[in-house]
Amino acid sequence: MELARRVERANVVGGNSNPFDNGDGVQTATATVVSGPYAQQVLIGPDGNSVAELRRRNQARLDLDPQSIAVVDGHEVSEDTVIHAGQLVMFTHRAGEKGVGTRF
Repeated sequence: MELARRVERANVVGGNSNPFDNGDGVQTATATVVSGPYAQQVLIGPDGNSVAELRRRNQARLDLDPQSIAVVDGHEVSEDTVIHAGQLVMFTHRAGEKGVGTRF
């Protein structure tokens, strides 16, 4: 959504048409983070961000389970994997994992 706002703002005010340029010469970019029904475009640093950093920054907003696994562009990855602009990060559970070990 932030990317869409930047493009819209640039087109309306006749400003910079590059949505990854915030006006001060610093390039910004986004990646998509998904958890269950939630999806969010998040800013990614120029050198990328680790999965652990994305999890920490978005835990409350996306209701991330600390035990969920990270899948980047369809491949399971570790917490120290670096995410770059344009990638899709999904926090999910393996099929049949929910409730395993729970006793009533």
